[in-house]
Amino acid sequence: MKNLLAALLFVLSLPVMASTDFDSHRFIQEKCSACHDERVYTRPDRRVQNLSQLDAQVRRCDANLGTRLFDEDLAALVEHLNERYYRFGP
Repeated sequence: MKNLLAALLFVLSLPVMASTDFDSHRFIQEKCSACHDERVYTRPDRRVQNLSQLDAQVRRCDANLGTRLFDEDLAALVEHLNERYYRFGP
């Protein structure tokens, strides 16, 4: 019982890997810009045509970069890109 309690206290004392400090703008500047510049978001023949496609594209880029972002961070990226460039409705 003491070992279980000690293990539980140890686990609870570990820092939580929260994504509250995730900066989507900075991430885009540091990671996404390595492959392309902002024109990919604004060109007339862009591949992404709706919010669902934007989410799928962000997830593909995450997989290609191997960054393994949390779902909350991926959602923050989609939101940032949509607000700044795409402006798709809900």
